[in-house]
Amino acid sequence: MQDDKKSGSLNEKLRKIRLAFIEQLPAQLAAIRDSYAALIADQGGPDGLEKLHRLLHTLRGGSASFGLTVLGAIAAEAELAARKAMEGEIARDQDWQRLIQEQLVRLQREVEQLALAEQTSFPDREKVPPLRRDKVERERKLVYICEDDEHLARNLATQLQCFGFDVSVFVELEEMRLASLTEQPDAVIMDIVFPDRPLGGTDLMLELQAEGPRVPTVFISGRDDITARLAAVRAGAKGYFVKPVDMTELCAVLTVLTQVEKPEPYQIMIIDDDPQLAAYHAEILEDAGMRTRVVTDPLASLAALAEFKPDLILMDMYMPGCNGMELAKVIRQSSTSFGIPIVYLSTEIDSDKQLHAICMGGDEFLTKPIKPWHLISSVAVRAERMKSVRARMVHDAMTGLYNHTAGKEHLKLAAGTARRNGSQLCLAIIDVDLFKQVNDTYGHAVGDQVLITLARLLQQRLRNTDIVCRFGGEEFGAILTGCDPATAIRIMNEIRESYAAVEFRVGETTFNSTFSCGIASLADCDGPVALWKAADEALYEGKHGGRNQVAAWRGEQ
Repeated sequence: MQDDKKSGSLNEKLRKIRLAFIEQLPAQLAAIRDSYAALIADQGGPDGLEKLHRLLHTLRGGSASFGLTVLGAIAAEAELAARKAMEGEIARDQDWQRLIQEQLVRLQREVEQLALAEQTSFPDREKVPPLRRDKVERERKLVYICEDDEHLARNLATQLQCFGFDVSVFVELEEMRLASLTEQPDAVIMDIVFPDRPLGGTDLMLELQAEGPRVPTVFISGRDDITARLAAVRAGAKGYFVKPVDMTELCAVLTVLTQVEKPEPYQIMIIDDDPQLAAYHAEILEDAGMRTRVVTDPLASLAALAEFKPDLILMDMYMPGCNGMELAKVIRQSSTSFGIPIVYLSTEIDSDKQLHAICMGGDEFLTKPIKPWHLISSVAVRAERMKSVRARMVHDAMTGLYNHTAGKEHLKLAAGTARRNGSQLCLAIIDVDLFKQVNDTYGHAVGDQVLITLARLLQQRLRNTDIVCRFGGEEFGAILTGCDPATAIRIMNEIRESYAAVEFRVGETTFNSTFSCGIASLADCDGPVALWKAADEALYEGKHGGRNQVAAWRGEQ
C-alpha cells in the first residue's frame, strides 16, 4: 500500500511537470520562429543556424520524453533539416526555407491542439524496483552456531562474542530448526556432519530456506571432499571452513555477511537548459533514492560542481553558451573532477556524433526518450563505480579503514563540530604491542591478519557515529564523538580485553596479541592538532607502563 501511494505521488509530480512543459510550448515555439526569422534576415550572425538547430533539438527531446509523440516527430524532421544545413549537406535555399516553414506551421497546429485539450493524460510511470543498498539493522548481530561438538561450539561462541556478536549455540539439528522458526538470526554457522546424518547440516539449511527467507550460512566441517562442498553450495553456502577453523577468517566472513550498509545516496548533477525536462529526470532519480542538483545554465555548472560534489553528471548535448562536449572538456581540466562520470542524455542518434562526444570527455550516451528504469540503472552503475574509486582514495587498502590523511581530516571536522555544538570528543590512539615480534616469529602474512582482526574488532565494537582509522603500520585511531573520557576509557578497555582473548592460529600453534591505547579529550586541548599530540603522549605512557593497557592524558606535566 505504501509503495502504491509513493508511486501515485510520483506520477502526480511528473504529470504536473508535463503540464508545465505544455504550457510553455507557445513561448518555446515563438523562440524557434524568432530564431528562424533572424536567420532568414541574416541577423542571427554566424551562430544563427546552430541556435535554430539547438532550439529544435530541445523541443524534440522534451516532447519525446513527455510522451508527445506527434510534436516530437515534427520537431525531429525540422531538426534534421537544420542540422543538414548546418553541416553543409544541403543548401539554405528556397526549398529548405519552405520545408522549415511547413514544419513550423505543423508545430503551431500541434501546440494549439495540446493547449485546447481540457486534460492531458500522462501514463503512469512504469513501476521499477527500488535501489536496495541496505539491510534491516539489528543493534548486535545474532549468530546461530549448530555443532554437535559442544566444546568446539562454545569455543567458537566465545571468540565471536569478542567481536561483538550475540551467539546462540545448538548441538542438535531439531533444536536449531525450532529456534530459527521463532527468531531468524543474522547468520548461521553450521556443521555438516551430525550423528547418523552425514549431510545433516546442509539438509536442515535446505529445509529452512524452503520455509522462509535465506539466512547467510557458513559451513564448517572436518570433510574437505567435493561431495560435502557441493552439498554446501546447494544449501546456499556463503563460506566453507575445514576444521580447525581459522577464527580471524571466519570473523571476516561474518562481518561482511552481517554488515548493515547505509551508504550515502548517489549525488547526480543534471545539466540541461530545459527546466521541465531536467525536473522530470530529477524526479525519477530522486524517487529511486538519489540526490539531484539541476543546473539549467551550463556556464554556472562549475560553481555548482564544486559545491555539490556529484558522483555523476547527466548532461544534455546542445545547450546555449556552450555545448555538452565543450563543457565536458572544461570539467576534465580540473583534477578534482577529472574522474567524475559524464553521461550525455540527448536525442542525438548519429552514432558518429555520439562517439565523438564520448571521445571529448563523456563516458556514456543515452538517447531521449529513455525508460525510467534504464535511466536509473545506467546512472546507478556508473555512480557506484565513482563512489568506489573515491572510497579507495581515502581508505587503507588492507584494513578498509580510513587512511592517515582521511583520518586527520575527519578529526579536524569532528573537532569543529564538537566546538560549535558544545559536545564532547575523545581521540583514542591504539598501537599493537610487540608487533615486530609477531612478524619476525610468524611472518608478515600472519602480522597482516593480526592488524586486520584489530581493525574489524574496532569496527564491530564501536558505534556507527565513531570514526576508525589506520594511521600507519600497527597504529590505529578511533574518533569517539559525544564521548567523555571516562566512557572512552571504559569502551577501549572492553575492546582491549576482547582483543587479548582472540586466538590466532598458525599451523598447530596458537598465540594472542594485545594493544596499548592512549586517550585524550578535546575539552583539555586547544584543537585537533593538540588533541592528537595529547593522545599520542598518553599512548607513550601506556607503552612504557607495561603495555596492554589504556592510558588517559594527564595534561601538561
